[in-house]
This record gives sequence, C-alpha cells and structure tokens, in this order.
Amino acid sequence: MKNIPELDKLFDIAPQTTPENLPAIAPETGKNIDQEDDYQLARSTLRNLIYKSENTLDDMIELAKNSEHPRTYEVAGQLIKTVSDVAKDLIELQKKVKDLKDGDPVSAKNVTNNNVVFAGSTAELFKMLKNKDDGKTIEQ
Repeated sequence: MKNIPELDKLFDIAPQTTPENLPAIAPETGKNIDQEDDYQLARSTLRNLIYKSENTLDDMIELAKNSEHPRTYEVAGQLIKTVSDVAKDLIELQKKVKDLKDGDPVSAKNVTNNNVVFAGSTAELFKMLKNKDDGKTIEQ
C-alpha cells in the first residue's frame, strides 16, 4: 500500500514500512493438497464447535436448573440438537472424504438421473398410476 506523508502527519501516525522479505506463496501443486487443507480446516472447525458447544451446554443446563425458566430449558434443548447436528456433520465429512479418496463418483457427486416431473391434477395422476399397474402404455 502506498504511504502518503500528508495523511501520516494529519492523523499523527508513524509511516508504515512494508516488509522486504515476505513469505513466498506455495505454488499450486495439485488439487489433492487443496482438498486435504480444506478437509483439515473443516474438521478442526467442526471439532472446535463441538468442544465449545459442550462447555456452553453445561453452563446452559446449570442456568436452566437455577432459573427454572421454561425458555432456558428450550434453549438448552436447541443447543443439544445443534451439537448433535454438528457431530453428524463431522461424521458426514469423514464419509465424503473417504468416498473422494476411494474414487466413488456416485457417493461423492450425488448423481441423480432420469427424473420425471408430473404436471397435472390428482385425478390424472391416479389414472396414470392405475394404467401403469395394468401394463398399458401411458400417453403424454
């Protein structure tokens, strides 16, 4: 960033100097390193959320016991559900990483083919389903 001496004097601050030896940015060595970094970040974030939520939950339960207010019990219940959801997310992350490493494209990409959309009334849908059971061809 460019230093402007007039602004430094105006705001009464010392001029900033830029460091000469900035750390080199690692060159792109491949997609696997990015995926591993992302996995490690996501995993550590989820684990930290679980640990912090457990401490908060203990405090919330203590508060609920002391206040005996229904809202504190409701919030404690919501926090319990949130912690369990984060734990499930952590397990799901493990499964997705395993699928990516194993090269299972169906699990990794969640591919869905041959979707059918029906636009009509319930009576037409019932008629179509009935004809399908009879083995008749359904006209579109």
